[in-house]
Amino acid sequence: MKTHTPGPWVFEWSNDVGPDDDYYIEFFDVLDGKGNKIAQVDEKVDARLIAAAPELLAAAQAMLAVCYDLERNDETLTAVKKTMTAIAKATGENP
Repeated sequence: MKTHTPGPWVFEWSNDVGPDDDYYIEFFDVLDGKGNKIAQVDEKVDARLIAAAPELLAAAQAMLAVCYDLERNDETLTAVKKTMTAIAKATGENP
């Protein structure tokens, strides 16, 4: 299975002008650590979320490891299941 592009990811504002100045658009590029484009989006809020994806995945995986050591109760188990589902969605694995 192919793994995701490793982080950290960053985003930067960019723009494009048509050949005859017939259009002008602004957008945000999300880039990996080598400057390769991961995504291009119109909204800064989306760029921020995408750029944070590797750190969010790592944080969820770390939190899940900690939760296994916590006292088992319904609230903890619900949080663990949600985290497992989100990690599986991000990694393409079954929860």
